[in-house]
Amino acid sequence: MKNMKRLLVLAGVLLLFQSASAFEGFLTYFSGSISVTRNGISVDVEIGMPIQPGDVIRTAQGATVVITLDSATDIKLRESTTLNIDQVAEDVRVSLLGGSIFSRIFGKLRGGYSVSTETVLAGVRGTEFFIAFGRKIDDRPDVWLCVNSGRVKVDVIETGESITVREGEGINILGGTKLTAPKRYRWTEELNWNTDPGMGMVEDRTDLDQAYSDLLDQDYD
Repeated sequence: MKNMKRLLVLAGVLLLFQSASAFEGFLTYFSGSISVTRNGISVDVEIGMPIQPGDVIRTAQGATVVITLDSATDIKLRESTTLNIDQVAEDVRVSLLGGSIFSRIFGKLRGGYSVSTETVLAGVRGTEFFIAFGRKIDDRPDVWLCVNSGRVKVDVIETGESITVREGEGINILGGTKLTAPKRYRWTEELNWNTDPGMGMVEDRTDLDQAYSDLLDQDYD
């Protein structure tokens, strides 16, 4: 009987472990109105909830959310942002459908980490960077990115061009196809990179409209 009880307890522990290991992402912080859509259905949002491949995360105006993927990466979504979780396995891949995110790789990834938009792919193994997508000059949206630490390789999907953006630099991809030279932009110093509420305010209140204007002023000089 004792052996049977022990086997049942062991089986229960293994079942819990398998269930937990199936989830490689968790929602670790949010403020304001956010939503998570899974298989086309909105699910209840709470701290600690699992984040799965295929989930779509949206933030309303004034909202912020932080998710942790693969126990090694924090992604912070600013307000008015939509992010799709493509894959959390050997490689972590997410798609920014609109808005802006901070990515912070703080641990050892099993593979790589990449953020894609409809026109650009940004890939890294260990770094901290910000990317925004959706503001338009003409018909096609720009993509702009800056690096706080490490380096990020940026590939333009349509043209095949690529460039490496290093620590302290920013870049604008005009219309999602034309690369500008990496530069140091003053507005990037105002960004709030923090993803841990225990270390202070998480929300980033940078005026991105003003930052975008500064980008265009320099890109078209």
